[in-house]
Amino acid sequence: MNIEDFCTKYQLGTVIDIEKLSGGLMHRMFKVKTTTATYAIKVLNSEVMNREEAYNNFIVSEKISNLANENNIPVSSAISIEGNYLTEFDNTYYMVFDYIEGKTLSDEEITVEHCKKIGTVLARIHNLDYKKLNLTEEKIEYKRLYDWEGYALEVNFNKMSYKEEYLKNYKKYNSILKRVNERLNDANTVSTICHRDMDPKNVMWNQDNPIIIDWESATLANPYQELLETALSWSGFLTNNFNEEKFKAVFLEYQKLRSIKNIDWYDVICGNLVGRFEWLKYNLERSLGIITNEEEEKFLGEKEVSKTIEEISRYLELIGTMDDIIDGLIRTEEQSFDKEIEKIIENTPLLKGKNYNKITAGFTNTIYQVEDYIVRICTKKENEKRFENEIEFYKNNKSSNIPKLYIADKTKELIPYDYEVLEKIEGPTLYDIWYKLTEEERKEIVLKLISLLQPLHSKKVEEYDFNKFIKDKIRTLIKDCNITDELFDELLLLCDIYFKENKFGQIHGDLHFDNVIYQDGRLILLDFEYSMAAPIDYDFRILNRYKKVPWRWASSKTDMLTIEEDYQYLMPIIIENDEDLKEIEFLKERFSVYDIIDLLQVYKNTHKEEILEESKKIVKELKYNR
Repeated sequence: MNIEDFCTKYQLGTVIDIEKLSGGLMHRMFKVKTTTATYAIKVLNSEVMNREEAYNNFIVSEKISNLANENNIPVSSAISIEGNYLTEFDNTYYMVFDYIEGKTLSDEEITVEHCKKIGTVLARIHNLDYKKLNLTEEKIEYKRLYDWEGYALEVNFNKMSYKEEYLKNYKKYNSILKRVNERLNDANTVSTICHRDMDPKNVMWNQDNPIIIDWESATLANPYQELLETALSWSGFLTNNFNEEKFKAVFLEYQKLRSIKNIDWYDVICGNLVGRFEWLKYNLERSLGIITNEEEEKFLGEKEVSKTIEEISRYLELIGTMDDIIDGLIRTEEQSFDKEIEKIIENTPLLKGKNYNKITAGFTNTIYQVEDYIVRICTKKENEKRFENEIEFYKNNKSSNIPKLYIADKTKELIPYDYEVLEKIEGPTLYDIWYKLTEEERKEIVLKLISLLQPLHSKKVEEYDFNKFIKDKIRTLIKDCNITDELFDELLLLCDIYFKENKFGQIHGDLHFDNVIYQDGRLILLDFEYSMAAPIDYDFRILNRYKKVPWRWASSKTDMLTIEEDYQYLMPIIIENDEDLKEIEFLKERFSVYDIIDLLQVYKNTHKEEILEESKKIVKELKYNR
């Protein structure tokens, strides 16, 4: 790097002073005062520039920044030197900008008003007509998983300051990355011009007016992913100072110019993690000397690894909150049942005069909290049968480990819906705490769960032909999935062996960790809409799937905090300690049949061939192990 000779050669003047500017994580920026003018000169990272696509990416980004400038969006564009925005000199690439008087803002200096202006500018960038730039959209399908363990085996790993934190976290990364890849692929249905790095370090402020700098990453991309990331960075998330009002402000101003409705925001939120994992990978290789020998680069990489590990953990904890915030901004036109809850409160002495608020949890019913009570209103006609089934369960089962039912009304005289008033249960779900627990603590909870279920499973119930029940499910799925493979005929024959004998009891029917509350050391069961008489092993069919897909039944709050590694010993502990379960003949095979049914239900909804192949593999194992 020789900035003085560079300036002389390209007639930028004789250098008077050079000052290194902060902010760049890959490239280096300098304020350079010459006899001609004052410039901001960017010295580009040689490792980045060695990539085949790098040069063209910079050219495209500057075309985009000039388009923004033409549309009166305040930007800083590179100066053309001999017809080029990017100039190679002495084996180093340089970009030159007019130096802008102004300042970047720290979290403490950023106000809601700043965030509103950023939301407006971002929407204007996304609304740019880019057709004349002849940009080509590249749809990338993300499938990359990384050898995280391999980095821990590198010769320099033990010297790294991030060693301890990395070893505590890396084993879960590919489980999460596989799912966020899928979410990102599902969310990538629209693209437009995006800056792709519009965080506070890349916005200069001059008398409260923003000027957008560093367009090097600009290209066609998903605008909603950029909106989310921009709102995060301006709300203080990057420095662990998340502010909900600032986050909202970016969205609220953005949607005045560009709609944020009809977007699967949960996919966008989860998919946004892909970039953080890629940044972690890049900096691991940077810090460990895999892609660079420069000591300064290694040092920067080491700092970024520590920062990114911590940032990924915080992001995972914030996913549910972000989903709720954005959902609240969009749900302005959703049908309201406030009149119904107000009528229930007014005509129910237990609730009269109390305040209420709607709860977003619950997929099939409309739920309100009325101070110390929960009111569930069955607002979907197709759910009435299950809703009434739950009411009957509460009437026939009294226990300190299930919520109290105070009122159940199926008359539709007060409001045109069935409703129930229940005890409000405080506490986290098992999903909320499981990933934080030791194996010993997990075992203690499993033993409590077995004790909690035992009275239900011991109830005398009316028995029926459960073998036919299972075979009918399989036949229906075979027909609905249009499966012609004769292998599944073998499965039906095997069911006659596995389900000949059945130990019946009352089962919960939807037993997963989001329906179990942990309250001061005791467990409380929720949601009995699927409660039924059935063989007791059928109650564990979902928990048995946890060894493969434990996140399937988690809420948006805990989905990405849930990984299969934490659930490998769940069913073995249950089987070892539930005496009634242990006595069931063909227990392993029965669970395999339940797995197949679940897989076929997923295949019916997704048509993913790998799901069908997994179900076939289990059938073959049953067939040959008979």
